[in-house]
Amino acid sequence: CIRDRRYQRRVRGSSCLFVFRLGEVEMVLSGEELLKQYLETVKLSVEEQASIFLRAFILQFQGNFEEILELSQEFLKFAPAEGRKELDEVSAHLFLEKRGETATIKEFRDQMKEIDLDKDRKVTFIEYLLFHYHKSLQQLFTPPTGASPELMALLEKAIADFQQTLEARKAREAKMKHLEEIAKQGGVKGKAAQNELEQMQKQDQLEQNKREISSAAAKRKAQKLVEDSDYAAKQREAALKAEQERIEQERLRKEEEERKKKEESRNKLKAKAAMFQ
Repeated sequence: CIRDRRYQRRVRGSSCLFVFRLGEVEMVLSGEELLKQYLETVKLSVEEQASIFLRAFILQFQGNFEEILELSQEFLKFAPAEGRKELDEVSAHLFLEKRGETATIKEFRDQMKEIDLDKDRKVTFIEYLLFHYHKSLQQLFTPPTGASPELMALLEKAIADFQQTLEARKAREAKMKHLEEIAKQGGVKGKAAQNELEQMQKQDQLEQNKREISSAAAKRKAQKLVEDSDYAAKQREAALKAEQERIEQERLRKEEEERKKKEESRNKLKAKAAMFQ
């Protein structure tokens, strides 16, 4: 379905409502279309669900894409088994409790009613994101407007970089765990392992500082892209308005010329008629 704001009227479609207003074209999906896309989305991995959410709300999370990507990894920690895409009620309660979003069983059950969109007593990551950030399925599946190709490219790069960082983090955590086991044994090898472990921990802090600096720079760059996009949109709007005014002036000029021609023609006819009187 399409919502077209160029007109001021409403028309009923077979499966949805078309709304016409002035200014722009906006997509409106029917309930059937929303359900179809929702069911396809919950089949995807948690990481893929995070990417879909970010693409839909790219302007809101510009320069801070890692917030959603990191949240996806936190969500996965509470998944009962490898490869699971949703949390059962117990795991969901623990996840929300860890995030300080629920305190009592009653509060949890009340939240579950809002989070669990398909009422299967499980929570997918996309359901949690919609609940947490107060978004609707209509907003999720409506193509975003105002996002420049450059900003979309920044998002895709952030997602790819995060995946690489995640793989490196997992390998690093495994190595640090191995060093901890060796350090516990003591002796020369244990001391060497402890030293290496301390060096890795210091390096982790340096990497964290670098990430914070890079994140701040990325946010500034994303904000500039949005501002540039807004400026370009305003320029296009101003140019369109100027063109519309020019066309209107041209129309009035032609109407005035046509009026004068008709008036001159009438005057000539009157003059000829007066000659025969």
